[in-house]
Amino acid sequence: MSFRRVGFTFVEILVAMAVFGVLSAIAVPKYHRMRARAYTAAMKADLGELRIAEEAFWAENQSYSPDSAQLDWRPTSFVVVAISSSDYSDGFQATAQHQLIPGLQCSMYVGRETVVGTPSGEITCGAGVGSTPGAGTPGT
Repeated sequence: MSFRRVGFTFVEILVAMAVFGVLSAIAVPKYHRMRARAYTAAMKADLGELRIAEEAFWAENQSYSPDSAQLDWRPTSFVVVAISSSDYSDGFQATAQHQLIPGLQCSMYVGRETVVGTPSGEITCGAGVGSTPGAGTPGT
């Protein structure tokens, strides 16, 4: 009489769970980093598209627009972009923050003169702790 075992033993299940646990411990942090990089890329893309829309607006009106509703442009989902300037005929500053990645913001200044050594149109990203979109100088 031969006895056939059906199913898995407790030790086999524990080994499989340990393997899945190790794989998860490696994969989950990489997933979070890739997601943060994607959110940062979305903010940079939105600021780049805003720069193009603002330059088109300036070509027609000789002034940048303080209101994104006047432009043929909208940010992607969960990205908040604020536009600010003291003189919209000279330039503007825009700051983007992604709602799903708090503490990080991307900034850009477009105009005739640079702000804090940042070339016109360059997008910089960094920690935006304690600041709101459009406040202060571009992050580095």
